[in-house]
Amino acid sequence: MKFEDDELLRWLNTSAGSISNSGGIRFKDPASGGPVDPETGRAVPAFFVLTTRDMSGQHHNPWDDVVDEVSGNIYYWGDAKFSARAKLFNQFLGNARIEATNNLRLSGRLDEMPPILHFSRPKAGFLRFNGLCALSDVRHAWFEDEGKPIKNLRILLSILDTETVPVEWLRRRVTAGDVREADRDYAPEVWRKVIKGKIERRQVWSSRVRSKQQQVPVAGSDDEKILDEVAALTPAEFEAFTVALINKLPDIVPGLEHRVTRTRRTGDHGIDFFGMFKMPYPIDYEIEFLGEAKRYKTAITPDQVSRLVARLGRGQFGLYFTTSWYSEQTQREIEADRYPVRLFSGQDIVNLLRAGDCVSGGRLRADWKQIALAEVEGNGADGLRPTSIW
Repeated sequence: MKFEDDELLRWLNTSAGSISNSGGIRFKDPASGGPVDPETGRAVPAFFVLTTRDMSGQHHNPWDDVVDEVSGNIYYWGDAKFSARAKLFNQFLGNARIEATNNLRLSGRLDEMPPILHFSRPKAGFLRFNGLCALSDVRHAWFEDEGKPIKNLRILLSILDTETVPVEWLRRRVTAGDVREADRDYAPEVWRKVIKGKIERRQVWSSRVRSKQQQVPVAGSDDEKILDEVAALTPAEFEAFTVALINKLPDIVPGLEHRVTRTRRTGDHGIDFFGMFKMPYPIDYEIEFLGEAKRYKTAITPDQVSRLVARLGRGQFGLYFTTSWYSEQTQREIEADRYPVRLFSGQDIVNLLRAGDCVSGGRLRADWKQIALAEVEGNGADGLRPTSIW
């Protein structure tokens, strides 16, 4: 593709040039040099451009990125590739710049942090802008590239609460003598809050009511194949699977602590598991929860969720997991009555599996699945046992 034919490259073009036309983690350095990470000696870009192959496509990309439009988070894999395994994970150019940027974040130099633009690629030649993002966390993790394990970066992005991004701001971050000067004169208000330590995530959906298409994978996609594998579990296996999935949440949400116990198959009072979440310091607050795990193929109706709502005690939270989806009426009643219940659909389950590194080669990881189902017939606890005695 010629430069003049690429609208994005033209928008971002300055006297110092534009971003590269290659894939992966792209960035543009300030013309004057800009901030430098003292720990690694690496330059910090004026801005990043990250692209993920569309999650609704027929095949997931090998890095298994997750764009969670409900929470406003994006889980993005770095650039390490097994074909270049002689290089360390932070010797890949994009990874090196992300690591340098994260070091600035950890050292409190927020006013020098670069903005991140994230796009999805639904098909060749087309990009969909997912939003202006801020770097929220970077972890080291292993992933598979063409079935081969390699160490990489797992990057957490927060989608910011703005619908537009001034192109002139991005250009000025490249050409200005100081990126802070460009931020002061051209940055959107939401970014000015970021560099002061406040991240305002965008509410992607104006309503919490999601369509069926937003709750289940696209037919024929890799996500659908993963969900089909989950749906093939027996009811008892799906309950054990859900408990194992909840046990992965601290790997996804930094600082979260929890306990979760599966109930007995008989005498469970309609509850499949119970437990508590402990919010990170300094909040240090415990939230008890009760939950149901239903392996269904049809829409979940209000009466099905109401059974869980009826069993919630004061201060308790409900978790409802299903391999299918929730009817519009079910969602509206939960929202209108402000019931403290989180509804996890089939697509939500797949997103959690991917974010928790439970997927390998387009299937559930065999080792994790074996552990998850190891105690299917094990002893559970009474569904009405109070969690506060822990």
